[in-house]
Amino acid sequence: MKRKLYIFIVYISLALINLFVKVNSPKICAFIISLNIRKLKIIKSHSKNTKKILIFPKSNGTEDIIESFKNKKSNIIFFLLPRPFLQKIFFCFFNKSYCQDYFTKLTKLKDIKKKDSYVSFLTSTFRYIEYFKQFDGFISFNLFYYAEKYFEEVCINLNKKFIILHKESAFTPLEEKRAPEIYKKFNDKSFSYKISVYSESQKKILIKSRIADKNQIAVVGTPRSDYAYRLRKIAPKEKIIVFYLIEYNRFTPISGPKIKNWSKLYNQTLKYLFEFAKNNPDIQIILKGKTGVHEKGQSNLNPLPQNCRFIDGGSGHSLLKNASAVIAFNSTIVFETIASNRNLIIPNFNGENKVYKNILHKIENKKYFVNSKIQFNKKIKLYLDLNYKNKKLSTPDIKTLKYFLGNIDATAGAQIRKFLKKTIN
Repeated sequence: MKRKLYIFIVYISLALINLFVKVNSPKICAFIISLNIRKLKIIKSHSKNTKKILIFPKSNGTEDIIESFKNKKSNIIFFLLPRPFLQKIFFCFFNKSYCQDYFTKLTKLKDIKKKDSYVSFLTSTFRYIEYFKQFDGFISFNLFYYAEKYFEEVCINLNKKFIILHKESAFTPLEEKRAPEIYKKFNDKSFSYKISVYSESQKKILIKSRIADKNQIAVVGTPRSDYAYRLRKIAPKEKIIVFYLIEYNRFTPISGPKIKNWSKLYNQTLKYLFEFAKNNPDIQIILKGKTGVHEKGQSNLNPLPQNCRFIDGGSGHSLLKNASAVIAFNSTIVFETIASNRNLIIPNFNGENKVYKNILHKIENKKYFVNSKIQFNKKIKLYLDLNYKNKKLSTPDIKTLKYFLGNIDATAGAQIRKFLKKTIN
């Protein structure tokens, strides 16, 4: 009930924001925004020399902060403002057709003037917000998110610190090749105070593209992967299979205009898994969907076998805890699964890892791939019957996790705490 009420309040607030931006009233917009800022209560803070940071939440990004500060007292108090508020104001100045992540550089005079007006309005709005709540800094999770890109200039005007905990780093070979060119050509240098990245590879890309200077960037690893590493000491309590549903039209602007459709592989995996479910009704199967991509009512998910359940949206790494077998493909959950010592199955029924290797994450250890229905069923049965053992990471796994997660020893949370403490103080 509380959740529904909150969503309703946000909906009404966004409608009012739209109205008062159009009548050029930053003061009323500030009041509305202030009403929608809420404290991140799960993180505890002590009362000495407290600092306040406002977060523009993003899936997995906020989870990184929560994981980093879990059961730790800090002098930083975190607050949340739903992302759509800045987006709503942005759309009052720019046409929706203009907006695209990773393409934020303005070249036309009319667009530059719009940006100046947008920055000016936000500066006035957040100055008024200071009357209600005072912040020492702001956190965003993507250097190239169009609705927050120019907020770095707002922070310069306000003499506040704009911090980017940049969460995009798990690139395919093609994305890694194209990223420096895309970053440099279509985006201006970042005015962010400090930027954290997961991996050395992403730091090198940012420096090569001249988006940021070396002294702006800190490599901290992937904080939420700390949870995965801690799971190595915990045996799954139940026989559960978790299938992180394949994002069949996975596309980023960095990968280029061509979209590779993974529907064939997705449907093959579902078919084989549902057959296994019907033949093994005592086994629980969780289908983890992604908001905006997967829906329970989709034809290929309807009807579900009785021992299957669908979970939509949110971060899925907590599902690893009781997973005896994990099925995943071309997603960062693959790396978290390896880190957690869970049994991983990567569908590869059409030789995807060879035919499309340039647009798939490079996995060093080939034991995770299954190339046929027979192998698929055989591995699932094997994993469900295995007694749990905390195995050491293999050399190929260490190489993969170091490259993609930037973290092989569960210290990323400590790194992000150190980074934020130093930055905000």
